[in-house]
Amino acid sequence: MTSDPAPSSVAVVTVCTPARAGHLWSQRRALAAHLPDARHVVVLPERPGSAGLATELVADGADPLEVPAGEDLPVARCRNTGGDRAVEAGADLVVFLDVDCMPGPDLGSRYAELPSDAVGVGPVTYLSESAGAPDPADLAGLTDPHAARPFPEHGVRRLEADEFGMFWSLSFALHTDLWTRLRTDFGGFDEQYTGYGAEDTDFGRRLLYRRVPVVLVAGAHAYHRWHPVSSPPVEHLADLLRNGAHYAERWGEWPAPGWFEEFERRGLVRRRGDGWEAVPADRHAEDHRPGIEG
Repeated sequence: MTSDPAPSSVAVVTVCTPARAGHLWSQRRALAAHLPDARHVVVLPERPGSAGLATELVADGADPLEVPAGEDLPVARCRNTGGDRAVEAGADLVVFLDVDCMPGPDLGSRYAELPSDAVGVGPVTYLSESAGAPDPADLAGLTDPHAARPFPEHGVRRLEADEFGMFWSLSFALHTDLWTRLRTDFGGFDEQYTGYGAEDTDFGRRLLYRRVPVVLVAGAHAYHRWHPVSSPPVEHLADLLRNGAHYAERWGEWPAPGWFEEFERRGLVRRRGDGWEAVPADRHAEDHRPGIEG
């Protein structure tokens, strides 16, 4: 189901499942406050409840797109579909925003200043559980960007070729002419990645490999609402093994080495050549029987 909102120079693309609907509505409240004229393209991979959520979004003025999906979420395909929709809608700028992220007051204006040939990445503050769903007017006072990505105080900083790991898909933007060029050049996000992990690291690496400027954008703040996480994400192990192998085939190394080392320590994976494979469940259960350290 799709709607036909009025044309906008900015399109915000969000991938959402019904399980994240509460965070989506928080995001929409912040968009109404800080980017009221943006077209909100919400890509809904097929899940129970997606059709009903699409109907609600149409009534609320959004532009939902339902995408067929199997057991493994096609996140890369959803992002490509959303970016293409932004182009079709005539937007000049497309902002990809994780469903858990609320845009800050200056996110749109800072991204709008991007050079036409650059992909911009904005700082993200991870909110505490106690912050709940903040009023959009209070977001600026909660600013405390994730320390793993040191952003400039003003303007932009261009990433070097070996800094591809600093790209993230939580919040990034580019002009739609550049998105169209990337889709023609290498397809955008690689749709062979399904489920959790590696598709965004691969995308950032391919950008820098092709000398597309990727810049850290000061002041384009987004605020990530709290939700439970596990570290390392054991529940996504099968996805990480599958996607990691695909990534390694292209780049000659596996992503997230620290996670796989921890999986190995827990007896969940083992080395196979230069890569990793799952430890059979019966072997894992045997190695972790009472009296054996693991």
